[in-house]
Amino acid sequence: MESELGLFAWLIALIWFLVYWVLGGVFFSVMALLRLVTIRKVRFSCLFTILALGCASGAAWGGIRLADEAVSHCLVDSETKAEAITAIFGCGFVGIFSAFLLGLIVLVSIGSILLRISTTETRPWINLDEAEEKHD
Repeated sequence: MESELGLFAWLIALIWFLVYWVLGGVFFSVMALLRLVTIRKVRFSCLFTILALGCASGAAWGGIRLADEAVSHCLVDSETKAEAITAIFGCGFVGIFSAFLLGLIVLVSIGSILLRISTTETRPWINLDEAEEKHD
């Protein structure tokens, strides 16, 4: 049973890594554009990829552990086969999804720090003040 959970955790970690990496990358790209700052793209990309991988692995492992514990407690209380199936999906989903959300919160929090660390002092290529002055 443990090897099946390990394989499931690796699968969830891979899927969550891709979701965290794509959605987090889009989120922080928009944040960098809205703040009109230039960032060191290679530094941020490398650090963010490692962070997304760590958050996905930790969230998947923690979610599987929470779900396994919750499902065992719910299965003790179930009397029929329908209650057992409901317990497996209902109790397991809460643990896995809460770990996903916790991983997302950690990703955004530490990613914001990484974005701040990766900013550079050179002028951005978009400057709204100069564009407004040229039209006047």
